[in-house]
Amino acid sequence: MPFKRYVEIGRVALVNFGADEGQLTVIVDVVDQNRALCDFPNSVRQVIPFKRLSITDLKVDIARSPLKKTLKAAVESAGVVAKFSASSWGQKLAKRASKAASSDFDRFKTAVALSKKSRAIRTAVNKLKKSA
Repeated sequence: MPFKRYVEIGRVALVNFGADEGQLTVIVDVVDQNRALCDFPNSVRQVIPFKRLSITDLKVDIARSPLKKTLKAAVESAGVVAKFSASSWGQKLAKRASKAASSDFDRFKTAVALSKKSRAIRTAVNKLKKSA
C-alpha cells in the first residue's frame, strides 16, 4: 500500500504537541524541510515544526499563502471539520475528551453498566453450556 499522506499546500494536519494540541490546521506554505506555515479559520497563522504535526488524509484546494477569508471559504466548502469529526480518528479524540471530562459519578455509572452487561452475557453463556 503506497504512502498517501504528503506534506503539501492545503493538507490538513492535527497539532499533536504544544499550546495548540488537538487543533486542526492547514499547511499554507512550507518554510524549510523541518517547518511549515500553518493556518486555520479560528487560529493564528504560525510556523509549526513537522514533528508537532500529524498529517491527515484531508486536503483543501488552495493556492500558496492564501488570504484568511480565502482559506476560511475553502475550509468551509470542503467541510473539513465535519469530515474529520466523522472519521475514526476524530471519533477517538472525541471519546477521549468526553472520558476526560466525565465526573466520578459518570465513571461509576459506566462501571455499573459494564458489570450488568457482563453478568447478562455470563448467564446467557452458562444457560447455553447447560443445555448443550
